[in-house]
Amino acid sequence: MVTEDAFRDGVREILRDTGYTMERWLYYDAYGYVYGYPSEIELDIVVKDGITMIVKITSTIRRTDIIAIHCKAELYTKVTGRPIDKVLAITPFISDKNPDYVKVMAERMGIKIITPEGMTGQGQ
Repeated sequence: MVTEDAFRDGVREILRDTGYTMERWLYYDAYGYVYGYPSEIELDIVVKDGITMIVKITSTIRRTDIIAIHCKAELYTKVTGRPIDKVLAITPFISDKNPDYVKVMAERMGIKIITPEGMTGQGQ
């Protein structure tokens, strides 16, 4: 967790120098909209020139993560009234037997997965 916070702080500093603002949105989902049970929800929100983006940076991503990111984006809009213009998931590895399907699934939900070229992942 400390490493993730340090990374987030570094990204925030870089983005600030280029005109972006980054905020951490924490919300208690009492009704279980995202996971089906009450839980704390966390999102990194990046804003520039009126464009609002959710950015998820993770070491690996699975099919279930895509669904959770999608639900978090919907919850954010529902709670704040602010529409999301773009959702990005940045990861070096897609942990799935069919990583190309995970990318297509994400695209259908409005999520763009960004991976290093040639490193989409393989079997679970």
